[in-house]
Amino acid sequence: MSQIGIVEGFFGPSWSPEARLSFAPFLKKVGGDFYIYAPKRDAFLRKAWRETWTPEYLDFINELKNHFQLHGIKFGLALSPFGLGTQITNDDWQILRGKFKQLSDLKIDYLGLFFDDMPSTDKLLEVQTSVLNLASEYFEAGLIFCPSYYSLDPILDKVFGPRPDHYVESLSTSIPSSIDICWTGPKVISEEISSDHLSLVHSLLGRRPFIWENLFANDGPKNCKFLKLRSFTGRDKSFLKDTSGVGFNLMNQAYLSQLLYLSSLYVLKQDMDPDQAFAKSCKDLCSNQLAEFILENRLTFLNQGLDKIDPETKAKYIAKLSEEGSLLALEIGSWLKGEFIVGPECLTD
Repeated sequence: MSQIGIVEGFFGPSWSPEARLSFAPFLKKVGGDFYIYAPKRDAFLRKAWRETWTPEYLDFINELKNHFQLHGIKFGLALSPFGLGTQITNDDWQILRGKFKQLSDLKIDYLGLFFDDMPSTDKLLEVQTSVLNLASEYFEAGLIFCPSYYSLDPILDKVFGPRPDHYVESLSTSIPSSIDICWTGPKVISEEISSDHLSLVHSLLGRRPFIWENLFANDGPKNCKFLKLRSFTGRDKSFLKDTSGVGFNLMNQAYLSQLLYLSSLYVLKQDMDPDQAFAKSCKDLCSNQLAEFILENRLTFLNQGLDKIDPETKAKYIAKLSEEGSLLALEIGSWLKGEFIVGPECLTD
């Protein structure tokens, strides 16, 4: 059965240190196998990956890793070497070796190599395969690869350039079978991921896909105006059997994301009705007052969004949530105040 966990891999505001740490006891309590640290705004992992990691940064990663491992949760970190689409210079090779050695010495459980949302080039897969081969010298197990084309969704070709010929079809023979390959489904944000689709992807990738689960993601300039307080639907009962892992890439709102994760677990592991699962997760994690507020207003937040709620109603909601005072309530209030706005960094929104 699939491993289930969290991939903090979104654009926009990252989770606060306190919120991030709270996921370790949360996953231990409700059920979770791993946590992968990969926020797009951590420049050390993406556009500034060539820069030397400071002792303070390495201490931060080590403390985060220790915290999750002490709770029995496997910890991973993902590097996204932006700008390696055409060739790898000698300096790049040295930098990559240094990074992989540092991460290996830290004894992280998973190393992600995430090449998502980067411009296309003719040598894309050749370069990415070379990096994976180098990484495998330091990580015999626990490698997770996100290809640049992680779905058949044409939006990726529109935004990042046409995928090289046979890019996806070549993954099965180019990438060793021991390496997990991320996939988001038929779309970047997939309303449905059917067993038929997973069977197709299995044949394309030569292995069961590692699902990068974007159903709740709200990290784009349009999506940030909505709270994805929705039920976990559109996945078959064989979803866990047909995948090697499921990494939930959740909302920019960390504590509300825990509600969504728990709701999804009830569906996946207990075969609970999705709407009932959402209601139960609200009651499990919220006060009665807040659970009632979320269940009463979630469709407004999900379908109408921030711009269509009038100022008077916003003010009323914010006052009520401030009075309730929990972390989840304050997070909704912050969203209503416009504190989670995301710029054009997420190009597929």
